[in-house]
Amino acid sequence: MPVDPVCGIEMDEDLATIHEYDGKKYYFCCEGCKSIFARKPGKYSKRQ
Repeated sequence: MPVDPVCGIEMDEDLATIHEYDGKKYYFCCEGCKSIFARKPGKYSKRQ
């Protein structure tokens, strides 16, 4: 199961909001976390 890189919530891939960055897909629990990631993707993409 994917984990939201911003808040750390584990979620069902089918229910997640998806954003692609640097050739990789990232999964988010909500648009808010996706928006936070989009502002500073380097900070959160290193967590995975």
